[in-house]
Amino acid sequence: MTRALPACYAPTMTEISLWTGRLRLGDCYAVWTGSVGDAVAHRHFAAQAVFSSEPVAAIDARDQHVEGRCLLIEPNAPHRLLPAADAELWFVEPTAGFGPPPAMVERLTAAAPLLVSEEGGSAFWRDWLARSPRTPLDARVSQALAAIDRLIPTGSVRLADAAREAGLSLGRFRHLFAEEVGMPFQRHVLWRRMRVAFEALGRRATATEAAHAAGFSDSAHFARTIKAMFGVRATDLLFEA
Repeated sequence: MTRALPACYAPTMTEISLWTGRLRLGDCYAVWTGSVGDAVAHRHFAAQAVFSSEPVAAIDARDQHVEGRCLLIEPNAPHRLLPAADAELWFVEPTAGFGPPPAMVERLTAAAPLLVSEEGGSAFWRDWLARSPRTPLDARVSQALAAIDRLIPTGSVRLADAAREAGLSLGRFRHLFAEEVGMPFQRHVLWRRMRVAFEALGRRATATEAAHAAGFSDSAHFARTIKAMFGVRATDLLFEA
């Protein structure tokens, strides 16, 4: 759970060293809205887009200063995002096979994005922005997705169980799932776990309760997943466990 900023609140530079705001999760992306706190140089699995009405800055792998109102950070690219009073950060699943949601397309169309990458790194943003949005899902996959959500609190979500729910062989289901959902089975399950956990936090559950509700082994497992995916410490986003 995070702390929301009052509409009229204007943070001081000292207060900007803290992360205050809200993290919302979709099926393959998360959006942080609020202030950006101090961050050490790091990398994370998710691709990241940073939007701000005022220029925001990052230090890239070559120790170069990149500053603008829209920064696109490649997956696993080393960087340090400097503190900002007000920004919107999108974290995107890099295995997503379909294009961006309309809300992001709209933001990017109105921006002049600057790329933060490393030599020889991925070209996720170029490729992803050229893809078409996701189309309606096959009914068998939709049925399997409902089964996944039922299984998540138990901790065990197996590909074989979802394939059985869809009435397909394991091999056929694995292929159809990735084609329809746009990412591998286990990556989808992880995003769903994160979403369930943050919904529990929104209901004032502790981090431990939220972790168990989403099938994580404990709050430490939940915290490690947050750090690996988003590069942000769980303590910056959550109430105490």
